[in-house]
Amino acid sequence: MKLDERQRLHALSIAELTKELVDAEAQLLTYRFDAGLNRLSNPAGMHNTRKLIAVLKTIVREKELLADSGFTTMTEYKTYKMAERASYKASKS
Repeated sequence: MKLDERQRLHALSIAELTKELVDAEAQLLTYRFDAGLNRLSNPAGMHNTRKLIAVLKTIVREKELLADSGFTTMTEYKTYKMAERASYKASKS
């Protein structure tokens, strides 16, 4: 997936991402039917669609975490979680 496509997906809202996810899952279902009937014209399309679904689910989850935690970027959230883990490890030692 190209960088501009990822940036476009990150700019979408959760509702728009969910719509894209539903469309991608429908496309994957079509690929599976075609593969079962031996009329699949683009075998790589199935692989690319599965990857797109994974990316969409990841972005939706990131946006949910950001909405729940109050952070503005995923980098801030990851930094916070890393510091939280480090303090937990230090308290265990």
